[in-house]
Amino acid sequence: MKYISYFFIAIASAFLVILLSLSSCSPNHKATTMQPMMMKQPKEQPQISQQPADVTVKIRNFKFEPANLALAVGKTVQFINVDEEPHTATATDGTFNSKALDTNQTWNYTATKPGTYPYICSVHPFMKGTLTVTNKKN
Repeated sequence: MKYISYFFIAIASAFLVILLSLSSCSPNHKATTMQPMMMKQPKEQPQISQQPADVTVKIRNFKFEPANLALAVGKTVQFINVDEEPHTATATDGTFNSKALDTNQTWNYTATKPGTYPYICSVHPFMKGTLTVTNKKN
């Protein structure tokens, strides 16, 4: 009889270990990691610019609208995220980067140099657009 109680304790222990292991695999489980304390420069937060925009690109349904845009040097494009997910407008060559825009946040970019600038959302790289900057006035 003594050994039967050991058997049930072993079964209960194994069940508990399996249950705890599976609960740590839950997709809602948030792992915490210890990060070293470091002094960081405050990140530039996307904000509404005081400079009026000449054109607007809406980020909607995981797309840039319009996806292709022509703009003259000195003109300003405003990116506005109307999705519920955060998005960025990030030039693939590093010319501009909006950082993450939350819902209804805007970010303005003033074109300074002619050229063709493909850009993506760095959070969702399948989202693509192209900004073409020209010397002529639009």
